[in-house]
Amino acid sequence: MNKIVKIGDKLVGEGQPTFIVVELGVCHEQNIELAKSFIQKAKDAGADAVKVEAFQADEFVLDKTMIHKYGTVDGEVEENYYELLKRLELNFDQIKELKQKADEVGILFFSTVHDKEDTDFFEDLGVCAYKIASVDMTHLPLIRHLSKKGKPVFMDTGAAYTGEIDAAIRAFETEGFEDLIIMHNPMGYPAPFDKTDLRMIPAIQETFELPVGLSCHTPGFDMVVASTAIGSNVIEKPVTRDNSISSPEHIFAYLDSQTDEYVAKVRDTEICMGNKRRSNIPETAHGRAKRRGIYIKNDLPKGHVITEDDLLFRVPNKSIASSDIDNVIGKVLSNSKVSKSVLYINDLQEK
Repeated sequence: MNKIVKIGDKLVGEGQPTFIVVELGVCHEQNIELAKSFIQKAKDAGADAVKVEAFQADEFVLDKTMIHKYGTVDGEVEENYYELLKRLELNFDQIKELKQKADEVGILFFSTVHDKEDTDFFEDLGVCAYKIASVDMTHLPLIRHLSKKGKPVFMDTGAAYTGEIDAAIRAFETEGFEDLIIMHNPMGYPAPFDKTDLRMIPAIQETFELPVGLSCHTPGFDMVVASTAIGSNVIEKPVTRDNSISSPEHIFAYLDSQTDEYVAKVRDTEICMGNKRRSNIPETAHGRAKRRGIYIKNDLPKGHVITEDDLLFRVPNKSIASSDIDNVIGKVLSNSKVSKSVLYINDLQEK
């Protein structure tokens, strides 16, 4: 059995409900009131947690000529990476407001962190967990620092080979850290279907015996449903007010008006997956109540030896099921029978 990780009052892993995360990420437009409304809707819909991004462009990007590409509804956009991050970042005071809102409504709150300073800020803020971005899964100093905090860590794995995922897991284990949740990140913003690779989710679960989730980079809810159906332990998807905004992630985020639908897609899929075996099926169920029984086709005298041509197979079954025909053929009628009458066990005797 795969490891179970406790986050706040929630359990994440095999046999537990899917842990649903609403990603505030970079779709808040630096509008704190908008972000707070996303938090409220997440709580109202029954999501388990909200997540923010904590990056400061000046502390993250050294080469300010770097270009970043991302998809929008109008096609691919190229933008200076530093300038992009500057218009997406939240300062610590803003993040404190969002954490306060999450506490007020009663929903778990955590963040992606990129350096020791981020981590220490969120530790003082009292978050329930941390997340490490795909670009930092090889950043050993951050891994070591996170390991000392004693809180669960979600680790993104976008563009990583299985061997690199293994190396990152071992880095955490070397530090004595065990509460790790692997997040499968399809490649692309948005991710094309042929780069989504959902089969990696159960493969990583089986290989590493850890909870594994999906960071959904695909428009709509198809991948949310599919990954839940194959056993994803966590689903994370960004939220936006408008998919047409020309900025990262809006194209594959769900609309804030769809928050109830997002959560319902996961929970309804969990219900539909059901059990591996049926039990306690009522006899009134259509597939049972409408099974065929054996009737007499034409009037037959006492002493007649039954053949299949003497029988009708009709609904409902009132005595002998059609599956028991081999116990009927060759038997002798102990009394006469009229056409369309039910054939009963006590109507038969051996030759």
